[in-house]
Amino acid sequence: MLPKVYIILLNWNGVTYTLQCLESLKKVQYFSISVIVVDNNSSGNDVEIMIEHYGQFINKVIANTSNLGFAGGNNVGIKYAIDNSADYILLLNNDTIIEPNLVEVLLEKIVNQKKIGIVAPQINYFDEPNKIWTEGGKISKLRGAGCADSRRIEDGKSKVDREVSFVSGCCMLINKEVFQKVGLFDESFFLYVEDTDFCYRTFSSGYKIVVTNDTKIYHKVSSSTKKEYTALPLYYTTRNRLFFAKKNFPYFYFITFTYIFFVMLLKCIVFFLQGKRSNVKIILKAFKDFGTGKMGKANLKF
Repeated sequence: MLPKVYIILLNWNGVTYTLQCLESLKKVQYFSISVIVVDNNSSGNDVEIMIEHYGQFINKVIANTSNLGFAGGNNVGIKYAIDNSADYILLLNNDTIIEPNLVEVLLEKIVNQKKIGIVAPQINYFDEPNKIWTEGGKISKLRGAGCADSRRIEDGKSKVDREVSFVSGCCMLINKEVFQKVGLFDESFFLYVEDTDFCYRTFSSGYKIVVTNDTKIYHKVSSSTKKEYTALPLYYTTRNRLFFAKKNFPYFYFITFTYIFFVMLLKCIVFFLQGKRSNVKIILKAFKDFGTGKMGKANLKF
């Protein structure tokens, strides 16, 4: 019997991207898949449009009544998949286009490999198809973040699969047993760095994380966030890196905090000189909210 793969797409005011991603998913060569779309309380009629165009292809549309962020939104889909006997769960950004062999190749790497908990493909830029956005990387205690190998131009040479400690949540195939052992995404992050935290917990629990270049996807980078709020990544990455370090590296945390503090101080000086004072306020709010324990979704109005 073929392993059951549940593919989870998270949509938030990005129905155009989601429709394009669904069209590429229709070309998947693996048959035992179920496609789950989780809508994070989009402001328009995204759910109706998706059902109208791809209702016969999508197995389940879950409409959240509030925006739960990347962590919470995906958790809803993950719980549904596990409750419906998924063997593997493929998290996929809605602003991506996949190659038809994606599921087959990723499954080949992970099936019967009990020590492998996550496998991810090479991810290229959609606008520059020969340029790599990420092919996995490592977690940096100093930066409090996952640092991915990226921006390399493909040279046509084949590469062997690599073990890494970090892959982007943009696309990862996960054995359901990982969730049962390490838990779901930590919703305290809401957005950004939650994938780093999940990879760290997975790696620390004895699972391997593997990246393969035998298949790839193409990513329309940050299309779902930067188009709405240019300061959104600045706030969440600043706050969440501090939280990630304190949560996972308590004995190293002071060094991480000091490093991030001085890096962001320099950025604040540059932003101030450039007249971007709203960015300075964003950074200050990130430190303040972290210091007072305000995690999850933030009220960002500047």
